[in-house]
This record gives sequence, C-alpha cells and structure tokens, in this order.
Amino acid sequence: MAKSELLPADLFSPTEDQAENIRRLAALGYTPARMAAALKLDRAESLMFQRDAATPGTSVSALIRQGVIETAALPQISLHSAASSGDVDAFAELQKVQRRNQFDNLIDQMDDDELTLYQ
Repeated sequence: MAKSELLPADLFSPTEDQAENIRRLAALGYTPARMAAALKLDRAESLMFQRDAATPGTSVSALIRQGVIETAALPQISLHSAASSGDVDAFAELQKVQRRNQFDNLIDQMDDDELTLYQ
C-alpha cells in the first residue's frame, strides 16, 4: 500500500487566520459550505475546502473537529471549576455530564456490528 493511500492529502491548506476562523465557525455549527462562504473562498478553493472537510484525516476536518469539541469542552471545564470550589449544584450537573460523556465514548468505541444489535 502506497503512503498516499494511508493518509489523505490536503487539497486546501488554510492560513493561521483561516484555521482559527474555521475552528470558530465549526463551534458555531456552520456547515462546510457556509464556512467556505464566510472565509470568502473562490469556487475552486471552496470545492477543495468542502472535500477536505468531508475527508477524515485532513487538516480542515481536524480543525472542524477541534472547533466542535471546544464548544462542548469549555462549558464543562467551567462547570468542573465551579464543582471543585464546592458548588453542589455544579457538582450534580457535572456528574450528569460525565455520565453522558462516558456513554458517548462507549458508543464511539463500539464496532458497527455491535451498535446495530442495540438499535
């Protein structure tokens, strides 16, 4: 198997400013097509960007994933800080968040055949 078959090649290489904007737009729930428009990409760049967004392992898909994860993580980190300082309500809410995260991790680790047994 050739190296190019193992790792997807980036068609679109974002600048540092674009990378930060991609993370922010992903955090806000923008689709790749809307991100491309917000970044003011021309048609060719937009098509390359959208292809990379849909291809796991590319820089663009990684940036989008980072933005989505940061959106979920930042409020949970604040909740953890509040619980650590003794806020009982925050502690109870943090336990709910932890159970939900553990469940999501379990689902992510399941193979497709295991998942279909429970649906």
